[in-house]
Amino acid sequence: MTRFDCRRCGRCCKQIGIPWSELDPVLAAQQLEMELDVFLQAHGYRVNGYSGEIEHPEFAVTPCPFLTYDHGRAACRIYPVRPWICRGYPGPGMICAGGRKRDE
Repeated sequence: MTRFDCRRCGRCCKQIGIPWSELDPVLAAQQLEMELDVFLQAHGYRVNGYSGEIEHPEFAVTPCPFLTYDHGRAACRIYPVRPWICRGYPGPGMICAGGRKRDE
């Protein structure tokens, strides 16, 4: 199993856009205890009138709207339901935006 000792600098959340799946806004709205339509409007998402899918006009939104700081350290307001790409960041053998490398 790979591990990564994140220093919570927040650079990844500010510099690397997060491609959200259709389910991510639903889970985030639930986590924030918001109605889905209110969440979508507040964060720029929309329902595609043709496909019915939830989408954002930008493919990868930066900085992440759920990035916050707690005592100078980056924190995620939706951490328990964060998108899959955040869970595995930066990937085995890769270097994060803060210059740290995940173990192989």
